[in-house]
Amino acid sequence: MLARAGDVSNALVVLPEMAESGFTNNPERVADGQSETFACEQSKKFGCYLQHGFVQARGDSFVNMVAIACPRGKVIARYAKTHLFSPTKEHAHYQAGASVTVAKLPIATSPTHSAAAQKISPDEIAETNQSRPTPSNEAVSVAPMICYDLRFPELWRHAALAGAQMFTLSACWPAPRADHRRALCIARAIENQAVVVACNRVGNEPNAKYAGESFIISHTGEVLAQAAGESEIVSATIDMTQVLAWRAKFPALRDMRRELLGHCTIKDC
Repeated sequence: MLARAGDVSNALVVLPEMAESGFTNNPERVADGQSETFACEQSKKFGCYLQHGFVQARGDSFVNMVAIACPRGKVIARYAKTHLFSPTKEHAHYQAGASVTVAKLPIATSPTHSAAAQKISPDEIAETNQSRPTPSNEAVSVAPMICYDLRFPELWRHAALAGAQMFTLSACWPAPRADHRRALCIARAIENQAVVVACNRVGNEPNAKYAGESFIISHTGEVLAQAAGESEIVSATIDMTQVLAWRAKFPALRDMRRELLGHCTIKDC
């Protein structure tokens, strides 16, 4: 799909949660230690940033992980899923993450800034091309999230307060709750005044059906592009200067009472 997507140089490409296997409670069967190598190879080959979802061994347990690789073929950021999905006993098989990641990615030199979400099972892709709103050394701050994290707005708020301007949500979100995912993603975009790129897998399993419906949402909650239930590439154009201008004009983040929020560890990458 990357090969068919055209020029993705300096784009941010987002794969779904556990992109290599689909969601599993048998982490020992899919954690082979090669996932970051794969991500780095692809990011270097296509000259893009790649957010990859996979299972990683940690001590005598495992974590549900995403990592962002850069065009040089190096991992520059990692995020371990903080909220584990208890209805399927994810917490019995994985360790929960304990921090939020905010990755600063250089903004590309193109005059516009396109974001795309792709859906494939299991290698769904969402991509975001970045433009340069002002100087060449400016960056966009991206906070990766994973699936069930969407239901916990305090996590997103901590990331926004740490400077996140874009959220990239990798998910294996089942079809029966697709409306929840859409509503919550729009809410997260509006309340944090940030772009949301949400990539979800498609396809069926014996106990679950996935509707896909990957989409890109603006900082004001507008759905800029949306896929259907099959594998496809979706793109949109985003101007990050509009995000910054809206935050300056409507300073909801500034007016928030941080003392009511509590503490969260931030990994600044």
